[in-house]
Amino acid sequence: MDPRPNPDELLAEAAASVQSESDADVLAEAAEILTADRVGLRIAGRLREARGPVTLALRSGCVVDGVVSDAGDDIAVLSDPFGNDHCVSLLAVLWARGLPAGLSDATIVVASHQETRRHRVGIVTWGRFLRAEPGVPIQVVLIDGTVLHGSPALVGLDHLDLLTALDGVVTCALASVTRAVRPSRTDETERTPWSGHTSA
Repeated sequence: MDPRPNPDELLAEAAASVQSESDADVLAEAAEILTADRVGLRIAGRLREARGPVTLALRSGCVVDGVVSDAGDDIAVLSDPFGNDHCVSLLAVLWARGLPAGLSDATIVVASHQETRRHRVGIVTWGRFLRAEPGVPIQVVLIDGTVLHGSPALVGLDHLDLLTALDGVVTCALASVTRAVRPSRTDETERTPWSGHTSA
């Protein structure tokens, strides 16, 4: 038996070792990317993926049930079973039920890229929601639970002038608004934004 090592075997071992280290590096890098994407996943992104009814509990005490019809970075619009649109501040969400399960490792990167593309298309904002139907009475719920009824008279960058029947014009900081409810478009005779299954 020849005591000298076979050069072909040595080369094969070295190649296998390099391939193994290379595979490990690729897997480690992929895991880092997936973890970074998962850390960057926002509740707005999960709301966009929701296909069924969701429930959002807000700091003002409101609990809103509905199907997500639009979601921006900081607000989402839920349509309740009565056809009312609830524009909700995502910063005011305490808990949510009905969101899709966490994304799998295989789909998280794809979902992240899809979300980036969606953000370039029209994003729902307070201004866009509140200006959509001028003159239509809405209900506004503030972070302390205060409920106001009226029509949006002016929507600024950070505030809303609400024309109310009792107090005239009331100016609200949009940062204090947890929810704005616009009534159903199907029932023109009774456009009452506060009818429906929500509390407060």
